[in-house]
Amino acid sequence: MKFGVMNLFPAEGDGDDAQVLRDTIEEIQIADELGFDSCWLAEHHFSRYGILGNPLMLGTAIAERTRNITIGTAVVVVPLHDPLRIAEDAALLDILSGGRLVLGIGRGYQPGEFRGFGKDRNANKELYAEIVDILKLAWTQENWSYEGKHFQYSDMNIFPKPVTPGGPPILHGTSSPETFRQRGLAGDHIIVSSSFTPMQRIKDNYDSYREALVEGGHESSGFDLPFMQQVWVGGSADGLQAAAGAALNYYRSVGKVIPGSDEAIESERAYYDKVQRNIGLLTVEKTLTHGGTFGSVDRVVDTLGRIRDELGVTHYIGWFHIPSLDRKRAIESMETFAAKVIPQLTSV
Repeated sequence: MKFGVMNLFPAEGDGDDAQVLRDTIEEIQIADELGFDSCWLAEHHFSRYGILGNPLMLGTAIAERTRNITIGTAVVVVPLHDPLRIAEDAALLDILSGGRLVLGIGRGYQPGEFRGFGKDRNANKELYAEIVDILKLAWTQENWSYEGKHFQYSDMNIFPKPVTPGGPPILHGTSSPETFRQRGLAGDHIIVSSSFTPMQRIKDNYDSYREALVEGGHESSGFDLPFMQQVWVGGSADGLQAAAGAALNYYRSVGKVIPGSDEAIESERAYYDKVQRNIGLLTVEKTLTHGGTFGSVDRVVDTLGRIRDELGVTHYIGWFHIPSLDRKRAIESMETFAAKVIPQLTSV
């Protein structure tokens, strides 16, 4: 089992944006020194919900300040970008990091981000598929051409080329049951955020993905099964309540940026309406039991052991610095996790 750290880059109220970025880079340096396997950087635009607009750019700073940790994006919202720019920037980061980049990508969901860039959310599936094709061509071919609905190129080359053969690994943001099966059949690697998804549904999704990998002729043992959620480990009751309260505050902030019924794509409307209703029912108590993994070392080890053994998770990605949680508490939790949780889950 591998272990990572997640970062959303929220800036609360009138907070100092520059300090948020500096603090997060330092936290990733600490994670690297503590022996975490990966860090994950989220892209968002036009709100305090998340102020990192370019994970690949920040990744170059992290590459120069760390030695071993994998630098992942969770995710680059590819329909908002020019595909050649993504290809060039990702190749540069792959080189500077010595092949440590993992490119997590997604279609995006926030209407304000698409409006801000003048992009049509109704076309995001088509844009996404074409951009994935273009990235693979750009990293592996010389003098290539492409003819799609949204992008057309003739006799193209990009430089520099990545150091990773074939380009950095691509992980596809995956959430709906049908998408797990589609990704498995295609042999695609996935990145998943599982907060507030019932454990049985997560298991069903992962089982569907693994079965589809085999059905598609892919060796399932070569594919990570990631699990991303909020986490706090410690012995104090006040720390536990602070973590749960911070998690609850975060989930309420999600309700302000996801699409409302009048903004959602028709096929997604029922899903987002359900998310809004569930957020409205949240309490600190429900957040403690369903919003992440919070508690003592023994409780966290037990919970993650079950996640590993019952779900087959191979890569646990913890979100330690939950928005509004005191930074000192978050770092202490990360240190405790590295010293007392990871050894128990990697010794078997």
